[in-house]
Amino acid sequence: MSEPSAFAQDEEQVIPGLTVRYTQLQDAEHLKNWLLDPEVSGWFPMANEAEVEDAVRRWISFSRVKSSLTAELDGVPCGLVTLYVQGYKKLQHQSEFGIIVASGMRNKGIGSFLMRSMMRLAKEQFRLELVHLQVYAENPAIRLYKRFGFREFGRQTHWIKETDRYVGRIFMERFL
Repeated sequence: MSEPSAFAQDEEQVIPGLTVRYTQLQDAEHLKNWLLDPEVSGWFPMANEAEVEDAVRRWISFSRVKSSLTAELDGVPCGLVTLYVQGYKKLQHQSEFGIIVASGMRNKGIGSFLMRSMMRLAKEQFRLELVHLQVYAENPAIRLYKRFGFREFGRQTHWIKETDRYVGRIFMERFL
């Protein structure tokens, strides 16, 4: 298996000290803190700490197959991307993914760094042909996904119900 540094090229590094490595089990605490951050939690469907802990267990479990990468700035985790790779042969050409960047670290190139690293990992290590995601319809990260060539392929208008308000989601995909 390639080392994770192979999935991020030097010319792509926009921030000195920004590196990528395979996600480890101990990254769970960082992921949990990011998901509980009020600036972040509004963009994820988990409603309480128990649901966040369940989501963290699922995200981090993919570290076993090395399909999750953690970005670090000067040795401190600042973002994470996970390919939810499938064991079923008929599904092994594609994968959904999830990405998160710590609230104080957004708009600095870390999301782009993680996206490039994830797409290289998907193509070179897992031989994926297609990656896809689902995102809140109003999430500003949609601009990032479009910049990386993701295209919308569907919508659900009543995905989340918070009190009396419905929030939709957009499905996006990109061939590698």
